[in-house]
Amino acid sequence: MAETHTPYYSLKKMFSFFNGVTALSGMILIGLSIYVNFRGAVLTKVLGLSSAYLFHVGYLCLVMGSVMVLLGFARRQGAAKESRGTLLSCFLVTVIILIVEITAATVAFAFFQIVREVALEHNFVSLRKNYRGYEERDDYSMRWNLVMEEGCFPKLLKITKTQSTNLSGGCLGAAVMQLPGTLATLLLFIKLG
Repeated sequence: MAETHTPYYSLKKMFSFFNGVTALSGMILIGLSIYVNFRGAVLTKVLGLSSAYLFHVGYLCLVMGSVMVLLGFARRQGAAKESRGTLLSCFLVTVIILIVEITAATVAFAFFQIVREVALEHNFVSLRKNYRGYEERDDYSMRWNLVMEEGCFPKLLKITKTQSTNLSGGCLGAAVMQLPGTLATLLLFIKLG
């Protein structure tokens, strides 16, 4: 009964809680990825490849979220079995994912204006090259006419900015949620040494 009052026992219980938070942050990243990828399909049809970076970051979030869910369970197993190897490998993978999340969020925040300008220039070049006129029935002209009739171009740019902000905020939020679990993994690894 004395084991329940030791710092080591408390660390293991706290670690179990942080693993749940880590798995939750992974699920948040997966949900964010699904939201951006389905919502971004409309953008890619009209804006073309210039909005494809949203898909790339969305898929990156999907992979990182899936790995974080699996790591939450692997860390729990490593703590239960008191396996230093499992804890060390989980710690290293989590640190790499944290670095990628923070980098992706920073790039999306810092370079949104540049990406927006490049996207607009790409769209105007693409428009001059592919648009055949209002009466034409080709796929590109029909989509562009629909965008112009509904006054959607400013709305599409706003959606792009909103999605970039959501991705950045989601990545940073997940990183903040994962940081205590990562530190607890390191502490448990040291304690088992």
